[in-house]
Amino acid sequence: MTNQVTTRNPQAEFRATVTRFSESILSEWVGSDRASEAIGRVSTAIAAATAASKKPQDIYGCTPASVATVVAISALTGIMPGTGAGALAYIVPRSVRSGEPKQLCYQLSHRGLCALAERNGTKIVPIPVSVTDRIDVTIDGEVRVEEIDLDNPPVTEEELRGVIVLVKDRTTGRVIFTGFVPKKLINARRAVSQDYKYSGERSIWGTWYVEQAMKTAIHYAVGRGWAVIDDTAIQRALTLDVEADAVRHPERPQPTLGAVFEAVEGPQESVEAVEEK
Repeated sequence: MTNQVTTRNPQAEFRATVTRFSESILSEWVGSDRASEAIGRVSTAIAAATAASKKPQDIYGCTPASVATVVAISALTGIMPGTGAGALAYIVPRSVRSGEPKQLCYQLSHRGLCALAERNGTKIVPIPVSVTDRIDVTIDGEVRVEEIDLDNPPVTEEELRGVIVLVKDRTTGRVIFTGFVPKKLINARRAVSQDYKYSGERSIWGTWYVEQAMKTAIHYAVGRGWAVIDDTAIQRALTLDVEADAVRHPERPQPTLGAVFEAVEGPQESVEAVEEK
């Protein structure tokens, strides 16, 4: 008689579950043919997602659909989650409502936004403006810099006046548009941020205010048509980034990956067969 003793391998189950969800999402977004091309990146995205988290175990408590969405958008855009000041994107486990499973959120940095725009042939340069700098804005929105102290850029909320967004054609270097996003508009968007609403000064807004202001200004520029992005994959990433941080009503509760793992039947990669005679 042969008995099988099954040892659960959460990492293997996590990878298999999220891959299935990711394949489904990618097929819905871009069709089965392109999904087949993109799915090759999923394993890398999963590894990057878990490695980028300060507490990898927190990801296992997120809903499979939210994790799969992060993986799918990472695979689709090639912008993988990372850590530190130079990362193009981050992953943040967030609770939509107390007592409910967390959602894994994909958030681009201002560097990630600029990288995506360049793929579309547009170079976006966000320039923080200090309260002591002198600029002039024409009636059609074009900005002229009269005096700016490059040696003393704003580093706090109090020092920031706003952000100039310079839009260039990546190929020719020609300036397409120059606009200004004042701090009032930036803070209005900060007010509806989940991260800021629930964490305040402990949020990324409290730690990296100017960098978040630059990112918000880029989103504003794209939304206003200063920089036109017509690539479907890039638009998906931009939309997901905005939705990840917006305060919204919670959806119907979903099971966590842990609950899905408990329902998995049959031997996994870590099965050890023990024969007893």
